[in-house]
Amino acid sequence: MHLTLPITQSWLPEHEAGFLPGTAMLWWADGMLHLQADLIDEEVITTATAHGQRLWEHGDVVELFLQKEGESGYREYQVAPNGLTLALHYSDITCVAAVRNGERRLEEFLTREIPAAEVTKTEQGWSVSLQVPLHASPGELFRVSCCRYDRIPGGTPVISSTSPHPVRDFHRPQDWREFVPVAG
Repeated sequence: MHLTLPITQSWLPEHEAGFLPGTAMLWWADGMLHLQADLIDEEVITTATAHGQRLWEHGDVVELFLQKEGESGYREYQVAPNGLTLALHYSDITCVAAVRNGERRLEEFLTREIPAAEVTKTEQGWSVSLQVPLHASPGELFRVSCCRYDRIPGGTPVISSTSPHPVRDFHRPQDWREFVPVAG
């Protein structure tokens, strides 16, 4: 079963200036969660040079958040337009608050994982294929969210998400979409 979702700005009554749409398709096969994100983008940008960098500070990024139902921890994966990735694991939401407040360093949450990612430039923007391990049994419940930073040259990034966030914050697992892995 594939889950296809639009990437929008649910926290705003109308999309902000510069917003460009995208879609995210998720499915589970062979112990992997697959993401296919297709993004309209007028100028695909990144200055990232290595895996593990704060990719959102370098330009355009696609992010995937994943949490098993009933667990407080979650994973975050990021992919830049040049295929570089960032993989993080937070034991709970308080870790994110501690990083934002300067009480902890983001690097504490880096994993050694380098997700399998492929990036393609398209006529209308760019496309990301990402595969991450998802050890699950058919019928287990997960929460997922695909988010985007669209860097505008000389401006603030325009962000968007597949989740119905009431506020501008991707780190809200309670807002993420339900995903049930289905075999076949």
